[in-house]
Amino acid sequence: MSEAEKKKAVRDILLWQQIGCIVVAVAEKLQVSNKKALDIFYASDTCRRLHDERSCLYLMSDLYVADEVIREYRRS
Repeated sequence: MSEAEKKKAVRDILLWQQIGCIVVAVAEKLQVSNKKALDIFYASDTCRRLHDERSCLYLMSDLYVADEVIREYRRS
């Protein structure tokens, strides 16, 4: 495995963990199931931006991103 592949693998693992924390926070704040929160998260533009390294959204706290998901969900 090349150094670039190793770095990408680590980034992916960290992103998966961050997504899990975001989803749990969304579920708690909206009082919905984790599955519903996961659906809300993956349907959001915030999810797309989180996966785009250029947005730097991944640098924000999990709670900040969760609040962004919730604001977006409530607007829809």
